[in-house]
Amino acid sequence: MAATAFLLAFAAMAAAAYLYFQLIHLRPNAVMERALALADTERQALQNSLGQAQDSWHQTLEDSTSQLIERLQTTESGLLEQLNQVAKAAPPSERDWKLAELEYLLLVANHRLLMERDVATALDLLRSADDILQGLEDMALHGVRSALAGEILGLEQTQGADVQGLYLRLDALKRQLADLTLAQPQFAAPKQAEAGRGQDNGFGAALADEFRNLLQFRRIDTEVRPLLAPDEALYLELNLRLMLEQAQLAALKRDQAVFATSLDAARQWVGDHLDGADPGVQAVSNALAELRQADLQAALPDISASLAELRKVRRGGANA
Repeated sequence: MAATAFLLAFAAMAAAAYLYFQLIHLRPNAVMERALALADTERQALQNSLGQAQDSWHQTLEDSTSQLIERLQTTESGLLEQLNQVAKAAPPSERDWKLAELEYLLLVANHRLLMERDVATALDLLRSADDILQGLEDMALHGVRSALAGEILGLEQTQGADVQGLYLRLDALKRQLADLTLAQPQFAAPKQAEAGRGQDNGFGAALADEFRNLLQFRRIDTEVRPLLAPDEALYLELNLRLMLEQAQLAALKRDQAVFATSLDAARQWVGDHLDGADPGVQAVSNALAELRQADLQAALPDISASLAELRKVRRGGANA
């Protein structure tokens, strides 16, 4: 038995020595390779996890936006229904009426800013709400008015495009199209004969001068564009009108790319086919260039804090 145990121990030591020889002498980098492979696997897993997290975040953001829009619409419908029910019941106090009117103004302001990006109307509604708060003189509404003051300041500092103003200016330009002047052909005046030749009044000299006036050579370094015939001016006006109407529709949809492309095309046609020396044409071209600078997708502030504070007060959470 001792001999057997000795043989087994000797075999185990030989196997260990062989493994040591294989790992250390024949493959000294095996441990490092396994560590690198494990690190690469973990890196791939981390990248996959980050990608899934990013996709999940985008989906959550889209869902939250949809829920907010749906909640605003539902709240507006519920508020209108509530106002109708209150009107049929016993007359509420003047303060309750003022608070209901205040909530409606704030709700409509949020709707106009979020759904229609109408900064001017939202600002007017918030200012009207602030006038109501000033008339109430209720310290319980201090938080509402404080939030409202910050929202009014944020809207005043927002450089959002006046879509209604853009639409009306484009409409005014359409009415001026019929009065614009087409480009006319330009002819170079013939050069006068030299002073020395003018002293020769002979028939040969007169004939030579006349011949020189008939044959004139001009160098044109710019691209020559064909002039429009009078009957083609109508098609130019229709195309310009179509581009301006397309820009109006893009402004209403807040589509910056289509808005800019339409105005660029209209300005190009004005420069190519209309008389650039005419003051009316110059005014239209300058107006198109100015409208082209409008930013239809400016970032808008959040104005929902005052509405949330008011609802908290109406629920009795702020010792109203």
